[in-house]
Amino acid sequence: MQKVMSVMGIANCPESLDQNEPRLSLNARRGGLVHGTKVATSRGWKPVELIRAGDHVRTLENGFKTVSRVSSDCISVPTDEANIENLPVRLPSNVAYNGRPVWLMPEQGVALGSTRLESDPITLPVSFHVVPARVLSGLFRIKSDTPASYFDVTTLFFGDDEVIYIEGGLRAFCPSGRFGSSGGASYNVADSDAAANWARRIGDRGDISVIASSLGALPAPILQDSIMPIRPVLGARRPGRPGRPASMV
Repeated sequence: MQKVMSVMGIANCPESLDQNEPRLSLNARRGGLVHGTKVATSRGWKPVELIRAGDHVRTLENGFKTVSRVSSDCISVPTDEANIENLPVRLPSNVAYNGRPVWLMPEQGVALGSTRLESDPITLPVSFHVVPARVLSGLFRIKSDTPASYFDVTTLFFGDDEVIYIEGGLRAFCPSGRFGSSGGASYNVADSDAAANWARRIGDRGDISVIASSLGALPAPILQDSIMPIRPVLGARRPGRPGRPASMV
C-alpha cells in the first residue's frame, strides 16, 4: 500500500507577477508556517492550513490556547535567489524528531532551550530565546532552499505571544501582532547579533535538543466531550472486581 509522505500546497499566484522581479524576494523574508506543516492541537496533529480561528493549539508554557486569527499568503521566491535571508530553511528527515522534511520561513521564530546552552541557567532572565530560522542554516544538515517558486504560508495569532509545537518537536514563536512583538515575559526575541551568537553556541554544543523537544513531537490530545460513567447492569460483574458474584439469587 502506498503512503503519501508529504503534500505541499501551491498557491495560484497571478500570472502577471514576474518571479524574477526583485521586489518579490522581499515577500519571502517573513515568518509563518509553510502549508503542509503539522501543528499540535487539542485534536492531535493538524496541517496548519486546516486550522481556523477558535481552534485550540498546544503551547509551550500555557497549555492549549485558542487561535484568535489566521492569515494566509502566497509567497514567491525568484528562481535566481541566493540570499539566505530570503530563502526558507529545510530540515531533512530525522534531523530532529521529524520523519519527513520540514520547511521553515527565514524569519519564523524558533524558541531555543537556552538553559541547555548556559553553564549557569539560574542567572537567565528568561527560559527561552527566540531566533529566526535562517540562522540555523548550516547546522545539523539544515540548509537554505525553497520548496517551490510559489507556495502558501499561514500565520497563526493568539491573544498573547505564544510558542507552539510543530512537527519534529520544533517550537515556533507566534507573536500576538502581525508585524512582530517585543516578546512575552518568558521569551526573548533576539536581535541579529544575538541570534548569530546563539547559532554559534548551538554549533559548538551540537545538541539538537536545543531547537527541538522529543516530548513536543508526541502531543496528547485533550478530549472535548465529557465522559459519562456507565453503571453496570444489576448483577453483572465489573472489570477489575474479581470474586464479585455474577448474579444475585
